[in-house]
Amino acid sequence: MIIATALSASILLASCAGHDAEDSPSNAQGPFRAEFNAEGFATILDVPPAAFDPEQPAPVQPRTPEQDAADAEFMRVADYQNSVMDEVQALSERLRRAEKDNFVDLYYDNDGELGVVFQFLRDGSQTLRRYSRNPTFRGETVRWSQDELMAAAEFMWETFREERVIQGTGIRPQEVTVEIIVSEREFRELVRRKGVTIPEQVTLVFHAAPMVPINNPLRPAVGDEAVPAAVAPHIRIFPRHDRPAGALNAINSRVKLVLKNGCFRAADTDDALVLFPFGARLFVDSDNYLAFGSGQSPGYARVGETVIFMGSINEVTVPELVEPIYAVCGPGKVIKIEGLASADASDRQQAVTDNANALRRLQSEYGLGEAQARRAMAWLDRRQMANRQVTEDGIALPPITAAMTIDIPPRPVIDASECPTGSRLVSGLCRTPEGYLRPLPEWLAEFLEQDR
Repeated sequence: MIIATALSASILLASCAGHDAEDSPSNAQGPFRAEFNAEGFATILDVPPAAFDPEQPAPVQPRTPEQDAADAEFMRVADYQNSVMDEVQALSERLRRAEKDNFVDLYYDNDGELGVVFQFLRDGSQTLRRYSRNPTFRGETVRWSQDELMAAAEFMWETFREERVIQGTGIRPQEVTVEIIVSEREFRELVRRKGVTIPEQVTLVFHAAPMVPINNPLRPAVGDEAVPAAVAPHIRIFPRHDRPAGALNAINSRVKLVLKNGCFRAADTDDALVLFPFGARLFVDSDNYLAFGSGQSPGYARVGETVIFMGSINEVTVPELVEPIYAVCGPGKVIKIEGLASADASDRQQAVTDNANALRRLQSEYGLGEAQARRAMAWLDRRQMANRQVTEDGIALPPITAAMTIDIPPRPVIDASECPTGSRLVSGLCRTPEGYLRPLPEWLAEFLEQDR
């Protein structure tokens, strides 16, 4: 009886323990795949990328007459600029010394009759003729010095820095363009409240899209239109930049985006808090993963995987952007990311594109047929895999793929005597009458020897 009672108690305890584990917050059922804490906030640390089928790049289209004409015009302009470059540089340096209080700047006039315009504050045409008789050089009298133009641009940045309504500025000949990202009505009202006057040199541009209000505060997830209603209770905030991105550095960056206790973080960047791009959204995909975007467009990323985007990873310190994040996630470094494409999908698409381009290059540049080009790439990939380099620790490095090898440009040829028999020098490369490159790369010559 005692044994039976003890056994019954053990069964009861086990039953209670099992019930508690099943109903614990970390395992509770939610609107998407995640671990949920006692408060219901989600954690997602790692997920598989969504299914993605890379597309073959479109075939290269025949050149159009418009493209040929554009190339011819480009070469006409380039030939002219190259022909006067040294003269322009020497004259510019001379004018900066001799006319330092008069000479402003110069620019190439590429429309119609090609020429170079030298700008002066006084007597432009007469001043230039004292230093040059080149008939394609033209002197022009202008109103603003370069310092005045730069001062006008700086005034705009400093005056409206706090409101962050300027997307970019540009200094052109006698004009400073300023792109405004709020409506003209709001901007004019802001100017009135500040009691400032826009410099005469400034041209305001209001067609920057999309327009945003001056006050565009971050808000909690609950009530945020970018967060599905079923998701909102499980994240603390989905912080997005309140302004569209301006110019970005032309580099690709990667960040692994995770969700920890309802806060978005960059797992591979010191676990920094994350500010998402303007316009970002969340949705739950058909496999019940929380994802970025508004639908399952090809290449979308899920929360818990690495994203790729153009631009640098920068820390954000603007109070109105970081303080709402601190309020719900605590203090810490905040970084801004510029895009939300799946790095896995991007890599797979890039591999397919690179292979297709390499295959076409073997055909168009070296004269191989498609079947032979495919055999050549397969042979080269096998050879590259067999010749992988190994680190001192014995770790094999990734091979240099066939596509990468084929993409390496040939060495420029200076002297026509270096061209093999049957080819001639054309724009720094040796080509056959059919336009194929010679000599063949060593690996390709080796392949062709055994592919008979």
